[in-house]
Amino acid sequence: MRRALRFALFAATAVLNACGSVNTTYTRTTPSATAVPTKTQVNDALTQIFLSAGEVRMFPSKGGPLEAQVDVINNGFSYRGFSYRFDWVDANGSVIPSQVSVWKTSNVPSGGSTTIRAIAPSEAATDFRLQVRRADQ
Repeated sequence: MRRALRFALFAATAVLNACGSVNTTYTRTTPSATAVPTKTQVNDALTQIFLSAGEVRMFPSKGGPLEAQVDVINNGFSYRGFSYRFDWVDANGSVIPSQVSVWKTSNVPSGGSTTIRAIAPSEAATDFRLQVRRADQ
């Protein structure tokens, strides 16, 4: 009896957890021409386990300054909210002051992905730093 009850509880939990997940199909099997290499510094291991950066792209926008696009992937089993901020830097590595470099919120369903993007504040920008944190901070 106990064994059947445990199995039923386990099955119900598995079904309920799967209800919010998303199955995703990609047609791209190789990085795009605008993909750039990345380096990650992990300070919050819990966020790193569930949220990860997929492909990171950087290219000149139609208006001139660089545009960055980052695919954020949720490897967890529940809906995840997160905050992010892009800081743009010049060729010397100095941060370019900008009023658009503020924390923004986004979310991604379990097993799903979303693309976040930003356009550099000026043509002096040559690179960016993306910071991601849990939305409840």
